[in-house]
Amino acid sequence: MQRRGDGTTKITALVPDSIADRLTTDLDAEDSPRVTRSRSRGEAFCRLLEHVDPARLPDHGGDATTVIVTIPFENLVNDLGSAMLGSTVISASEARRLACTAKIIPAVLGGESEPLDLGRGRRRYAPRQRKAMALRDKRCRAEGCSIPAAWCEAHHLKPWSEGGKTDLADGVLLCSHHHHRAHDTRYDMTKLPTGDYRFHRRT
Repeated sequence: MQRRGDGTTKITALVPDSIADRLTTDLDAEDSPRVTRSRSRGEAFCRLLEHVDPARLPDHGGDATTVIVTIPFENLVNDLGSAMLGSTVISASEARRLACTAKIIPAVLGGESEPLDLGRGRRRYAPRQRKAMALRDKRCRAEGCSIPAAWCEAHHLKPWSEGGKTDLADGVLLCSHHHHRAHDTRYDMTKLPTGDYRFHRRT
């Protein structure tokens, strides 16, 4: 893996053809019809990794494989600033988005960087809940978006930092594009009478 210095990493691997075929199949399942083929492959690979269940991975260093996001308390409460995912800086909004789709543990720090709380990892929506959402929402619920439910991600309307629950009432299906926007502090997300959500840039 080669860091490019612009927030991206170039990944190159030499694997058996059978593994490449398996990866191709998995990426096809994650692929999105919204963007160009070359870009969608990269985005599908990101989604594939984000959706890996840590419980199915081998122990690492005597403990279950765990992703810990370290974030200052003020950033967490106000959804501002940055967090640390391992050694990588990510936005507080990105940390909240990951909490919708991945099992993470938030390590909340006080003013002197002392740990205030080491929360429990929260599981993403269960398959049966996803099926119920697909029946209810049928597509991405962003206004004017027609991406079908099969391509969407489950979004917590109330984030985990505010006590959000992984239940149907607190979830809505959004495509990857609009899911990122839902966690972008530059945008407001307003529910319309139709049940759709309108995104508009804050002034």
